[in-house]
Amino acid sequence: MTKLHNMTISEASDEIRKKNVSPVELLESFLKRSESLEGDLNVWVTMDPELAMKSAKVCESEITLGRYKGPLHGIPIGVKDIYYTRDMKTTCCSPIFKDFESGYDSEPVKLLREAGAVIMGKTVTTQFACGDPPPTRNPWNLRRTPGGSSSGSAVGIAAGYFPASLGSQTAGSVLRPAAYNGVVGFKPTHGLVSRFGVYPVALSLDTMGWFTKNVQDSATMLQCMAGYDDRDEGSVFSEIPRYSDAFLENKAPKIGLVEQYYLDEADDETVSSIHALADKLSNAGAEVSKVSLDIDFEQILAAHRVIMTVEGAFTHKCNFAARPEDYLPEVRKIIETGNRTSAVSYVSARNAQRELKSAVERVLEGYDLLLSPTAVSGAPTPETTGQPVFQAPWTMAGIPSISLPYSLDVEGMPLGAQLAGKFLGESSLLATAAWVENIVEFRKVPNIS
Repeated sequence: MTKLHNMTISEASDEIRKKNVSPVELLESFLKRSESLEGDLNVWVTMDPELAMKSAKVCESEITLGRYKGPLHGIPIGVKDIYYTRDMKTTCCSPIFKDFESGYDSEPVKLLREAGAVIMGKTVTTQFACGDPPPTRNPWNLRRTPGGSSSGSAVGIAAGYFPASLGSQTAGSVLRPAAYNGVVGFKPTHGLVSRFGVYPVALSLDTMGWFTKNVQDSATMLQCMAGYDDRDEGSVFSEIPRYSDAFLENKAPKIGLVEQYYLDEADDETVSSIHALADKLSNAGAEVSKVSLDIDFEQILAAHRVIMTVEGAFTHKCNFAARPEDYLPEVRKIIETGNRTSAVSYVSARNAQRELKSAVERVLEGYDLLLSPTAVSGAPTPETTGQPVFQAPWTMAGIPSISLPYSLDVEGMPLGAQLAGKFLGESSLLATAAWVENIVEFRKVPNIS
């Protein structure tokens, strides 16, 4: 049997359902793993083993009594420290919130608990989920960035702290850390998963997301959390299908390679690697062709920055006025830039966002997904969290996207392939991503003790 801390959700839940492994035994394995590596990796902000164990014992009792809730019952999960939790602090990794207790769960956390998940602890985010480097380190190379802002959540998956974790994405804060750490990162359609009880960055962009070891587990997480919530002003009403049913099709997809998107930005190795992947998928039966979007990506990135800074300045208006000294440089830059930006510039940027959505929708009529590198290179050095240039346009367009590990660069750092799908097209995207995952067969893990 696979070591418990290396198990996927599906593997662990199968063992729990068959009563071969108890939720307590599973959590004990993850706690031991966490304790052995935390001194090097700095994944946790808040982690109370006794609190987590209390939850695992409740799950064990329920399952013993025949009240098995489904594939997340008894599964330990890490939660980015911007999601409110009723029994743990939510600090946003800021001194302003160092003692903040919400007293209630964010909607995604509430849904996970109702499904029987064990909330293991709160993971490191860059301050207020922005761009200042985190204390968390990349398990593939401690001298490289883990990416951000969902740093601890991504590293925890790669290092075997838990089989799933919550993140969030305003520019590239799920997909980029996923690529840098060699794990699967998923960002659904904007508004498909509630943001109620999650501290915002910019509401026109903020999207909930998560990390897992494979695509199937991402579908399991989505099945639990997708749904309309009238407390979230951006929530989208949609019928929720059984996402796993789409995996049964297993057909070769039609893929659009967005070459214009990355040729000038990505390093040579990343370009050659993504072309090699495209060839591999084509040889496996996919129909792959270059596609050009009728948009100026530089203008889109500029518009994204305007929206993020203006709405970020609004989010932090009161706290920044009262305690400006407690903001790190990148967050401060966002707020100060937003405060200087005109209303005309903001309205123009929102108009560019609507035009982008239309342009992407038109292109995706002819493809199952759009393919590009997730990031411009493997993980850079830790004074940065990396560039969001390849992830931000899909975030701004509001479409679902996923990052899959597929190769290592010459320095042994993982590279991610970014797949973007149609608005509310999660079933098709996940099924196609699973097909790609099966072709790639990425089995490498970081060399940590």
